[in-house]
Amino acid sequence: MSEQDIVAREEIAKALEASGQYRVLRRFVPSESYQLDGEEIEPSRIRSILVVDVETTGLNKGSDKIIDVGLVLAEFDRVSGQVLRVLDRYSGFEDPGRPIPEEITRLTGIRDEDVQGQAFDDARVESIIARADLVVAHNAPFDRGFLEQRFPSFQKKWWACSQREAPWSLMMTGSTKLEWLAFQIGGCFYDAHRALVDAEVTLFILSRPGPGDRPILSHLLEASGRKTYCVWAEGAPFDAKDKLKLDMGYSWSDGSSPDKPIKAWFKQGVIDLDAELLRLATEIYPRAASVTVDVMTGYERFTSRFSAREKRPLPAREG
Repeated sequence: MSEQDIVAREEIAKALEASGQYRVLRRFVPSESYQLDGEEIEPSRIRSILVVDVETTGLNKGSDKIIDVGLVLAEFDRVSGQVLRVLDRYSGFEDPGRPIPEEITRLTGIRDEDVQGQAFDDARVESIIARADLVVAHNAPFDRGFLEQRFPSFQKKWWACSQREAPWSLMMTGSTKLEWLAFQIGGCFYDAHRALVDAEVTLFILSRPGPGDRPILSHLLEASGRKTYCVWAEGAPFDAKDKLKLDMGYSWSDGSSPDKPIKAWFKQGVIDLDAELLRLATEIYPRAASVTVDVMTGYERFTSRFSAREKRPLPAREG
């Protein structure tokens, strides 16, 4: 397409948008830099973010395999949260050693012949991981589990989740699906469910303004920097199970899984621990009690690991 054709089509798109009757979507094009023109950042403020995405043969990290990985390494300003220039990219296929399920091919377009005999460039991937200060995925519990299994050095990195920790509720986006956010936040569309383009779109969205006109990445950094907790309501009365499950968002563990070795109702992702313990004391436990609390940071979040496991007494009941 000639430059003249591009200009003509853009003029048509702007005219449609100016009418107020149309909203025009543009195809997403990855950028080499999201830094504002003329903006200079003090080198001591610059850090690196690695945005990752995977396509797999299924949902079970224990039995399924990664078939497509996409990595985008970029700089960001740790003070403002502004995404700066892209430093590196990697995209690769790997043969899972068995046929790709038909539903995965329908979703991703990846066929057996695309991955046959292919293997990830481990040295290249490891070199990119080593340069990252922060790893971000749009569904970190899924991507982290698969990537840590395939590339264990991911276990040593601080992770954040752009789906769960970005301010989508404040922005009232209505959905956290990446394709919807690309439309709603970025005004663009793309061919989803290929790892590299999903990672590129995630980085682009993080560069966009959010609440307070701050970059969305700055809100993600703030949320990721907080400690979160998993609370185990050990010894909770049996007749409190419906309230724990339906009203308070707890799940049951029978204690048989290595990931969940305590037999109790548990709740992950707790931010205000004091408020959670007070509610347990006033609404669940009829007398003084202690519960187990797992403390998590970005090094452990979205895994079964924790930085500390502690016994916490519930606050005294009033009256």
